[in-house]
Amino acid sequence: LSKVNWTHKTHCPQNRPVTRAVIHMGPHKTGSTTIQEFAHHHIDLLRKDGYEMPEVDNAEKNARGKTVSSSNHVRLATCFVDPIVEDVRTIYPCDPDRLLHGLDLAAKGHNVFITAETLDKIDREGIEMLKSYLSHWIDVTIMIFYRRYYDWLPSVFNEIHKGRRLVQQEKWEESIVDFLFQYSESYHRLHVVSLFNRLQQKFKKENIVLLDYHDKQTKGPEENLFCNMPNAAHMCNATRFIDTSTSNPSANLDYSDLAYGAKKEGLISIPDDRKMAQVAESIERYHKSNLNARKFERVCPSSSIL
Repeated sequence: LSKVNWTHKTHCPQNRPVTRAVIHMGPHKTGSTTIQEFAHHHIDLLRKDGYEMPEVDNAEKNARGKTVSSSNHVRLATCFVDPIVEDVRTIYPCDPDRLLHGLDLAAKGHNVFITAETLDKIDREGIEMLKSYLSHWIDVTIMIFYRRYYDWLPSVFNEIHKGRRLVQQEKWEESIVDFLFQYSESYHRLHVVSLFNRLQQKFKKENIVLLDYHDKQTKGPEENLFCNMPNAAHMCNATRFIDTSTSNPSANLDYSDLAYGAKKEGLISIPDDRKMAQVAESIERYHKSNLNARKFERVCPSSSIL
Protein backbone atom coordinates (compact mmCIF):
# COMPACT_ATOMS: atom_id res chain seq x y z
CA LEU A 1 0.00 0.00 0.00
CA SER A 2 3.03 2.28 0.06
CA LYS A 3 2.25 3.12 -3.58
CA VAL A 4 -1.11 4.64 -2.67
CA ASN A 5 -1.44 8.34 -1.96
CA TRP A 6 -4.28 8.35 0.56
CA THR A 7 -4.93 12.06 -0.04
CA HIS A 8 -5.29 11.49 -3.77
CA LYS A 9 -7.61 14.16 -5.26
CA THR A 10 -9.59 14.75 -2.09
CA HIS A 11 -9.50 18.56 -1.88
CA CYS A 12 -13.22 19.30 -1.86
CA PRO A 13 -15.18 22.28 -0.54
CA GLN A 14 -16.74 21.94 2.89
CA ASN A 15 -20.23 22.29 1.46
CA ARG A 16 -19.76 19.41 -0.95
CA PRO A 17 -22.85 17.19 -1.47
CA VAL A 18 -23.22 14.11 0.71
CA THR A 19 -21.43 11.15 -0.84
CA ARG A 20 -22.02 7.57 0.21
CA ALA A 21 -19.95 4.39 0.29
CA VAL A 22 -21.70 1.05 0.76
CA ILE A 23 -19.41 -1.88 1.54
CA HIS A 24 -20.78 -5.42 1.36
CA MET A 25 -18.42 -7.76 3.26
CA GLY A 26 -20.20 -11.10 2.91
CA PRO A 27 -19.10 -13.10 4.86
CA HIS A 28 -18.32 -16.15 2.73
CA LYS A 29 -21.22 -18.53 2.08
CA THR A 30 -23.99 -15.98 2.60
CA GLY A 31 -24.98 -15.39 -1.03
CA SER A 32 -22.16 -13.03 -2.01
CA THR A 33 -21.66 -14.46 -5.50
CA THR A 34 -25.38 -14.10 -6.25
CA ILE A 35 -25.27 -10.46 -5.13
CA GLN A 36 -22.15 -9.75 -7.20
CA GLU A 37 -23.56 -11.35 -10.34
CA PHE A 38 -26.81 -9.42 -9.93
CA ALA A 39 -24.92 -6.14 -9.54
CA HIS A 40 -22.78 -6.96 -12.58
CA HIS A 41 -25.78 -7.70 -14.81
CA HIS A 42 -27.72 -4.64 -13.64
CA ILE A 43 -24.98 -2.03 -13.34
CA ASP A 44 -27.21 0.37 -15.30
CA LEU A 45 -29.84 0.24 -12.54
CA LEU A 46 -27.16 0.61 -9.87
CA ARG A 47 -26.03 3.78 -11.64
CA LYS A 48 -29.63 5.04 -11.73
CA ASP A 49 -29.54 4.71 -7.96
CA GLY A 50 -26.42 6.87 -8.01
CA TYR A 51 -23.77 4.22 -7.36
CA GLU A 52 -20.60 3.34 -9.22
CA MET A 53 -18.43 0.25 -8.74
CA PRO A 54 -14.63 0.22 -9.12
CA GLU A 55 -13.50 -1.77 -12.16
CA VAL A 56 -16.74 -3.28 -13.42
CA ASP A 57 -15.90 -3.76 -17.08
CA ASN A 58 -13.72 -6.85 -17.21
CA ALA A 59 -13.75 -10.22 -15.49
CA GLU A 60 -10.34 -11.63 -14.63
CA LYS A 61 -8.65 -14.87 -13.65
CA ASN A 62 -6.94 -15.46 -10.36
CA ALA A 63 -3.60 -17.21 -9.84
CA ARG A 64 -5.36 -20.58 -10.03
CA GLY A 65 -6.99 -19.79 -13.36
CA LYS A 66 -10.50 -19.39 -11.94
CA THR A 67 -12.58 -16.64 -13.50
CA VAL A 68 -13.71 -14.04 -10.98
CA SER A 69 -16.62 -11.72 -11.64
CA SER A 70 -15.54 -8.13 -12.13
CA SER A 71 -18.20 -7.20 -9.56
CA ASN A 72 -16.24 -9.05 -6.87
CA HIS A 73 -13.78 -6.41 -5.72
CA VAL A 74 -11.42 -8.98 -4.26
CA ARG A 75 -8.21 -7.30 -5.45
CA LEU A 76 -9.29 -4.11 -3.74
CA ALA A 77 -10.29 -6.03 -0.60
CA THR A 78 -6.98 -7.84 -0.27
CA CYS A 79 -5.22 -4.49 0.11
CA PHE A 80 -6.69 -4.45 3.62
CA VAL A 81 -5.93 -8.09 4.50
CA ASP A 82 -2.76 -9.11 6.32
CA PRO A 83 -0.48 -10.77 3.69
CA ILE A 84 1.42 -12.71 6.37
CA VAL A 85 -1.65 -14.33 7.90
CA GLU A 86 -3.85 -14.76 4.83
CA ASP A 87 -2.66 -16.55 1.68
CA VAL A 88 -5.54 -14.99 -0.25
CA ARG A 89 -3.12 -12.16 -1.12
CA THR A 90 -1.11 -14.71 -3.15
CA ILE A 91 -4.17 -15.82 -5.10
CA TYR A 92 -5.64 -12.34 -5.50
CA PRO A 93 -2.81 -9.76 -5.26
CA CYS A 94 -3.69 -6.31 -3.99
CA ASP A 95 -4.09 -3.87 -6.87
CA PRO A 96 -3.37 -0.26 -5.80
CA ASP A 97 -4.86 1.02 -9.07
CA ARG A 98 -8.26 -0.18 -7.88
CA LEU A 99 -7.88 1.79 -4.69
CA LEU A 100 -7.01 4.86 -6.73
CA HIS A 101 -10.02 4.29 -8.99
CA GLY A 102 -12.22 4.36 -5.90
CA LEU A 103 -10.59 7.59 -4.72
CA ASP A 104 -11.17 9.11 -8.16
CA LEU A 105 -14.87 8.28 -7.82
CA ALA A 106 -14.92 9.93 -4.39
CA ALA A 107 -13.15 13.04 -5.72
CA LYS A 108 -15.77 13.34 -8.47
CA GLY A 109 -18.57 13.17 -5.90
CA HIS A 110 -19.78 9.67 -6.83
CA ASN A 111 -21.33 7.19 -4.46
CA VAL A 112 -19.65 3.79 -4.52
CA PHE A 113 -20.75 0.20 -3.98
CA ILE A 114 -17.99 -2.27 -3.12
CA THR A 115 -18.65 -5.97 -2.62
CA ALA A 116 -16.06 -8.55 -1.54
CA GLU A 117 -16.59 -11.41 0.90
CA THR A 118 -12.79 -11.54 1.27
CA LEU A 119 -13.18 -8.65 3.69
CA ASP A 120 -14.42 -11.16 6.28
CA LYS A 121 -10.70 -11.90 6.83
CA ILE A 122 -9.87 -8.32 7.79
CA ASP A 123 -8.14 -7.77 11.14
CA ARG A 124 -8.12 -4.71 13.42
CA GLU A 125 -5.24 -3.04 11.58
CA GLY A 126 -6.93 -3.65 8.24
CA ILE A 127 -10.18 -2.19 9.57
CA GLU A 128 -8.30 0.93 10.65
CA MET A 129 -6.86 1.24 7.12
CA LEU A 130 -10.30 0.66 5.60
CA LYS A 131 -11.81 3.34 7.81
CA SER A 132 -9.16 5.80 6.62
CA TYR A 133 -9.87 4.88 3.00
CA LEU A 134 -13.64 5.27 3.43
CA SER A 135 -13.21 8.70 5.04
CA HIS A 136 -13.20 10.08 1.48
CA TRP A 137 -16.98 9.55 1.48
CA ILE A 138 -19.24 11.39 3.92
CA ASP A 139 -21.66 8.56 4.69
CA VAL A 140 -20.45 4.97 5.11
CA THR A 141 -22.63 1.86 5.37
CA ILE A 142 -21.16 -1.60 5.95
CA MET A 143 -23.52 -4.49 5.15
CA ILE A 144 -22.96 -8.03 6.42
CA PHE A 145 -25.15 -11.13 6.63
CA TYR A 146 -25.86 -13.17 9.73
CA ARG A 147 -26.04 -16.91 9.08
CA ARG A 148 -26.43 -19.36 11.97
CA TYR A 149 -23.04 -20.78 12.89
CA TYR A 150 -23.96 -24.45 12.53
CA ASP A 151 -25.76 -23.79 9.29
CA TRP A 152 -22.81 -21.78 7.98
CA LEU A 153 -20.01 -24.22 8.87
CA PRO A 154 -21.45 -27.15 6.84
CA SER A 155 -21.78 -24.78 3.89
CA VAL A 156 -18.09 -23.87 4.26
CA PHE A 157 -17.27 -27.60 4.36
CA ASN A 158 -19.33 -28.15 1.21
CA GLU A 159 -17.54 -25.32 -0.62
CA ILE A 160 -14.14 -26.81 0.21
CA HIS A 161 -15.09 -30.36 -0.82
CA LYS A 162 -17.55 -30.04 -3.70
CA GLY A 163 -14.82 -29.70 -6.34
CA ARG A 164 -12.70 -32.55 -4.97
CA ARG A 165 -10.77 -34.74 -7.37
CA LEU A 166 -10.23 -38.45 -6.89
CA VAL A 167 -6.50 -37.91 -6.32
CA GLN A 168 -7.26 -35.62 -3.35
CA GLN A 169 -7.70 -38.49 -0.94
CA GLU A 170 -7.68 -36.25 2.15
CA LYS A 171 -10.82 -34.48 0.96
CA TRP A 172 -12.63 -37.80 0.56
CA GLU A 173 -11.52 -39.15 3.91
CA GLU A 174 -12.35 -36.01 5.90
CA SER A 175 -15.87 -36.02 7.33
CA ILE A 176 -17.91 -33.05 8.50
CA VAL A 177 -17.17 -34.20 12.06
CA ASP A 178 -13.42 -34.17 11.36
CA PHE A 179 -13.79 -30.70 9.87
CA LEU A 180 -15.68 -29.35 12.88
CA PHE A 181 -13.18 -30.86 15.29
CA GLN A 182 -10.08 -29.56 13.50
CA TYR A 183 -11.08 -26.24 11.97
CA SER A 184 -14.06 -24.76 13.80
CA GLU A 185 -11.85 -22.45 15.88
CA SER A 186 -9.90 -21.12 12.89
CA TYR A 187 -13.08 -20.56 10.88
CA HIS A 188 -14.84 -18.97 13.84
CA ARG A 189 -13.03 -15.66 13.22
CA LEU A 190 -14.57 -15.54 9.72
CA HIS A 191 -18.10 -15.91 11.06
CA VAL A 192 -20.24 -12.79 11.11
CA VAL A 193 -20.30 -12.50 14.92
CA SER A 194 -16.51 -12.24 15.10
CA LEU A 195 -16.45 -9.89 12.09
CA PHE A 196 -19.13 -7.67 13.62
CA ASN A 197 -17.23 -7.43 16.90
CA ARG A 198 -14.06 -6.36 15.09
CA LEU A 199 -15.89 -3.79 12.97
CA GLN A 200 -17.69 -2.08 15.84
CA GLN A 201 -14.37 -1.33 17.50
CA LYS A 202 -13.64 1.17 14.70
CA PHE A 203 -17.05 1.97 13.20
CA LYS A 204 -20.19 3.20 14.91
CA LYS A 205 -22.98 0.65 15.21
CA GLU A 206 -25.25 2.81 13.09
CA ASN A 207 -22.78 2.41 10.21
CA ILE A 208 -23.09 -1.40 10.30
CA VAL A 209 -26.18 -3.08 8.85
CA LEU A 210 -26.67 -6.69 9.92
CA LEU A 211 -28.91 -8.63 7.52
CA ASP A 212 -30.65 -11.93 8.27
CA TYR A 213 -29.57 -14.61 5.80
CA HIS A 214 -32.55 -16.72 6.94
CA ASP A 215 -35.13 -14.01 6.23
CA LYS A 216 -38.10 -15.81 4.62
CA GLN A 217 -39.78 -12.58 3.55
CA THR A 218 -37.20 -11.89 0.86
CA LYS A 219 -36.58 -13.87 -2.30
CA GLY A 220 -32.88 -14.18 -1.63
CA PRO A 221 -29.75 -12.35 -0.49
CA GLU A 222 -29.83 -9.95 -3.42
CA GLU A 223 -33.29 -8.62 -2.45
CA ASN A 224 -32.32 -8.59 1.21
CA LEU A 225 -29.24 -6.49 0.53
CA PHE A 226 -30.42 -4.06 -2.14
CA CYS A 227 -33.78 -3.40 -0.45
CA ASN A 228 -31.95 -2.47 2.75
CA MET A 229 -29.24 -0.48 0.96
CA PRO A 230 -29.61 3.33 1.19
CA ASN A 231 -31.29 4.92 -1.84
CA ALA A 232 -31.27 1.79 -4.02
CA ALA A 233 -34.91 1.70 -5.16
CA HIS A 234 -34.14 0.64 -8.75
CA MET A 235 -32.00 -2.29 -7.64
CA CYS A 236 -34.52 -3.28 -4.98
CA ASN A 237 -37.39 -3.37 -7.48
CA ALA A 238 -35.25 -5.34 -9.91
CA THR A 239 -34.58 -8.06 -7.35
CA ARG A 240 -38.33 -8.47 -6.86
CA PHE A 241 -39.39 -8.60 -10.50
CA ILE A 242 -36.39 -10.12 -12.31
CA ASP A 243 -35.88 -13.86 -11.98
CA THR A 244 -32.46 -14.74 -10.62
CA SER A 245 -30.70 -18.01 -10.01
CA THR A 246 -28.38 -18.84 -7.13
CA SER A 247 -24.73 -18.52 -8.07
CA ASN A 248 -22.16 -20.89 -6.61
CA PRO A 249 -24.76 -23.24 -5.03
CA SER A 250 -23.90 -26.03 -2.62
CA ALA A 251 -23.57 -29.55 -4.02
CA ASN A 252 -25.03 -32.76 -2.60
CA LEU A 253 -21.98 -34.81 -1.55
CA ASP A 254 -23.98 -37.82 -0.33
CA TYR A 255 -23.97 -39.74 -3.59
CA SER A 256 -20.27 -39.29 -4.32
CA ASP A 257 -19.53 -40.19 -0.67
CA LEU A 258 -21.45 -43.46 -1.12
CA ALA A 259 -19.62 -44.14 -4.39
CA TYR A 260 -16.25 -43.50 -2.70
CA GLY A 261 -17.22 -45.77 0.19
CA ALA A 262 -18.08 -48.58 -2.25
CA LYS A 263 -14.77 -48.04 -4.04
CA LYS A 264 -12.87 -48.09 -0.76
CA GLU A 265 -14.50 -51.42 0.23
CA GLY A 266 -13.59 -52.93 -3.13
CA LEU A 267 -17.20 -53.24 -4.27
CA ILE A 268 -16.66 -51.24 -7.45
CA SER A 269 -13.80 -49.97 -9.58
CA ILE A 270 -13.68 -46.20 -10.02
CA PRO A 271 -10.47 -45.30 -11.84
CA ASP A 272 -11.07 -41.60 -12.51
CA ASP A 273 -13.24 -38.56 -11.84
CA ARG A 274 -15.43 -39.20 -14.87
CA LYS A 275 -16.36 -42.65 -13.60
CA MET A 276 -16.93 -41.24 -10.11
CA ALA A 277 -19.44 -38.76 -11.50
CA GLN A 278 -21.23 -41.51 -13.43
CA VAL A 279 -21.51 -43.77 -10.38
CA ALA A 280 -22.70 -40.91 -8.16
CA GLU A 281 -25.38 -40.01 -10.74
CA SER A 282 -26.53 -43.65 -10.88
CA ILE A 283 -26.85 -43.79 -7.09
CA GLU A 284 -28.83 -40.55 -7.11
CA ARG A 285 -31.24 -41.84 -9.78
CA TYR A 286 -31.81 -45.05 -7.85
CA HIS A 287 -32.34 -43.17 -4.60
CA LYS A 288 -34.93 -40.88 -6.14
CA SER A 289 -36.78 -43.45 -8.23
CA ASN A 290 -36.69 -46.54 -5.98
CA LEU A 291 -36.40 -45.08 -2.48
CA ASN A 292 -38.51 -41.94 -2.99
CA ALA A 293 -35.48 -39.80 -2.10
CA ARG A 294 -35.84 -40.80 1.54
CA LYS A 295 -33.50 -38.69 3.64
CA PHE A 296 -30.29 -40.33 4.78
CA GLU A 297 -29.88 -40.75 8.50
CA ARG A 298 -27.48 -38.22 10.00
CA VAL A 299 -25.26 -38.70 13.02
CA CYS A 300 -24.95 -35.48 15.00
CA PRO A 301 -21.45 -34.63 16.29
CA SER A 302 -20.98 -34.93 20.04
CA SER A 303 -21.58 -31.96 22.30
CA SER A 304 -17.85 -31.76 23.03
CA ILE A 305 -17.21 -30.95 19.34
CA LEU A 306 -20.14 -28.56 19.07
